[in-house]
Amino acid sequence: MTTEHLELTDIKIDGGTQPREAISEETVAEYAEAIREGAAFPAVIVFCDGATHWLVDGFHRYHAHRRADKETIEAIVHQGTLRDAILHSLAANVDHGLRRTNADKRKAVLTMLTNELVATDADGNPWSDREIARRCCVHHTFVGRFRRESGVLTGAKHQSASSDGRSYTTKHGTKSVMKTGNINRNRSPQRKPGGIARNAMMPTRGHSSPARKTALELPHDPHWAARGLLSAFGADFVRTLITELTNCMKGLDT
Repeated sequence: MTTEHLELTDIKIDGGTQPREAISEETVAEYAEAIREGAAFPAVIVFCDGATHWLVDGFHRYHAHRRADKETIEAIVHQGTLRDAILHSLAANVDHGLRRTNADKRKAVLTMLTNELVATDADGNPWSDREIARRCCVHHTFVGRFRRESGVLTGAKHQSASSDGRSYTTKHGTKSVMKTGNINRNRSPQRKPGGIARNAMMPTRGHSSPARKTALELPHDPHWAARGLLSAFGADFVRTLITELTNCMKGLDT
């Protein structure tokens, strides 16, 4: 990491590293006026991949310097790829500059979900909600809610839709793929007395004959899981479900 004065024309801003939903023209104008009057601003942050300097933090300062007819800007230069630059930009402006809006946070999350350069980890696997939240400096429930509202595939769905294996790094540092398509395929369903197979996809009461049900995907957060159940099945069903769950839990405690 070094601090340099870079030519504005040598800095690229079109690599997907803009962390905000939009640039505030009012802020740019305010900064530009201050620069003309001699104000000194903190250095911007760029990543250099050996050929290109990618701006990741300081877009308002960059545009203000251009508007103030400046040719150079002070920059903290990190060595790294465009992928490194994008991942770094996701948490830019968390503790300085203009306060991030919800739209800014959503853009950061969307970038990690859909930008091909950063949509997977080093092993090629989709990020978990918690890891996206950590990198974007938001709460993991924010990520989960955004996934549902936007219709973006979850990590599990994305993995099953894209392949029947999961990539991982071996202890020797090489890449390999774990075949997951056949897991549980030959596993027999648990049978209860009377010879009728019990399965989580089939109801055990309320129907004259078992009928296959669609699996309900619930978030890991109990608060949102409870809301999802209430929304899907209604209060009466959930009250009955609580009784059944209580009875089941008594068996686990013994």
